[in-house]
Amino acid sequence: MNLSALIAVVVFASVVLVIFGALYIGASRSQARGEIGPEGTRLLRWALLGHLTLYILLAITAFLT
Repeated sequence: MNLSALIAVVVFASVVLVIFGALYIGASRSQARGEIGPEGTRLLRWALLGHLTLYILLAITAFLT
C-alpha cells in the first residue's frame, strides 16, 4: 500500500470536489432563477460521476501498489 499516494489522491479529490460542488450549487441556483436549463445541472452531475469514478480508480491503484 502506497500511503503517500493514497493521501495525495484523497486530498486532490477533496479539493476538486469542493470546487465542483460550488459550481453545482451555482448552477442549481441559476436553474431555479431560469437563467439556464436543466441540461446544465445534468451535465455537471455526469461530470461529477466521471470524476468520482476516476478518483476511486486512483485510490484503488494507490492502495494496491
